[in-house]
Amino acid sequence: RRALQSRMPPARGKRSAAGDAPASPLTGANPLGSSPEVDIEIVVPCYNEAARLRVADFVAFARDPETRARLLFVNDGSSDGTLEVLHKARRACPERIDVLSLPSNVGKAEAVRLGMRRACGEDAAAGTSGRSNQNQPPPSFVGFWDADLATPLDHVRLFRGVFSDRPETDMVFGARVGLLGRDIRRSKRRHYVGRVFATLASLALSMPVYDTQCGAKLFRVDGDLRAALSDPFDTRWVFDCELIGRYASLRRARGAGEDANGGASAARKNAPTRKTKTTNRASVLGGVAKKPFGRFADSIYEYPLHRWEDVAGSKVRPSDVVKMAWGLARLRMKYFAREPWTPSRAVATA
Repeated sequence: RRALQSRMPPARGKRSAAGDAPASPLTGANPLGSSPEVDIEIVVPCYNEAARLRVADFVAFARDPETRARLLFVNDGSSDGTLEVLHKARRACPERIDVLSLPSNVGKAEAVRLGMRRACGEDAAAGTSGRSNQNQPPPSFVGFWDADLATPLDHVRLFRGVFSDRPETDMVFGARVGLLGRDIRRSKRRHYVGRVFATLASLALSMPVYDTQCGAKLFRVDGDLRAALSDPFDTRWVFDCELIGRYASLRRARGAGEDANGGASAARKNAPTRKTKTTNRASVLGGVAKKPFGRFADSIYEYPLHRWEDVAGSKVRPSDVVKMAWGLARLRMKYFAREPWTPSRAVATA
């Protein structure tokens, strides 16, 4: 009888002799160990999300050893109980979940930028709480995800697969395309407004991008990404487009496909490239103007989402569309119609 009892699993809700935790989604035993291997970090900006944040889904994602992903929640000066909810999530999986708390509301654009800089290993802004897992190296890929999980978290792994299949890719964007076999639940009004905006964005960016505003994006960590994140965004509502504009401007300044600050990925360093002769800055920009983004556009991949749905509680109002259009005009002038943009501060190359 004693031998039989020794082989039986511990009762639910109790700890075993080895100290295993209960099998609850939020307090269960962590299968990751003390030093999980991570190559993705997802930034999740949060502003007053206490009522609708699906903590159990985030914790389950973080605990899945196959995802090899870490979550960084950025509390953007929330005035409800969001910070307490985020701390609860971190306690449930401290190896894979961290919280960056901003003292005041700075908007989604700046919250994403600060979070991505922290994920890339850069210093946080003054007045913010620090990373709890500083001993872990920066990941190979960093992205951001909307807190409402309109795009399911299982797409993170799908996005990561694109980088493996397409070594020339630097950015993977979710695209809400209503194809047969996909489950894209989007209101007609939001769909048609989105198509108008996408047309304006394509004109501003000089590339046929389908969906710039989907809140699911993943980037390769290199010198270009660090440079693009070094300065605060000028446009609050279309920072996704401004990020693309910064990438394009950095590469236009070089007149070549290499990454800024020596941060090119090995895959693209070893890839065959067409040799071009450049004598000075003016000749470089003159040649690029004829075909501005032939190579740059190839570094962006839009992934048609398998599932997406409108989630109640969106903070975007119809009047914000006008602000977005004005933001596109501003970034067009700054990043495409003038001298190439360069970051105002030195950027790490590793």
